[in-house]
Amino acid sequence: MTLMTRTLIKILLISAAVVSLSGCIRTPEWTLFYVADQTPLPTEIAVQDHITGYYDSLEQCQAKGAGMLHLQLSSVPAEQAFVCGELCQVDEQEQLQCKSLAVGAERDAI
Repeated sequence: MTLMTRTLIKILLISAAVVSLSGCIRTPEWTLFYVADQTPLPTEIAVQDHITGYYDSLEQCQAKGAGMLHLQLSSVPAEQAFVCGELCQVDEQEQLQCKSLAVGAERDAI
């Protein structure tokens, strides 16, 4: 093999590794906060104790929340059962901050 061929192979291998790893470090944009299984229902849903999962889209988050509600045969309304938070992070005061919140399901996700 020539030096140029080896260099080209190394570049291709490094590029393939970077592309494959970028899928592993992608941060989901939506966080599901689910409280329908809590007794009594908390008045503040968006706290770290209630994080149930992370999703790439609002639709996925709402579908999961509605699905969990359906599977539990819960009578709790969706707007009281779960919230989907966009780009949530913990700030310097250890408080959870989200760019926006979508309460319950905007439509029947089941």
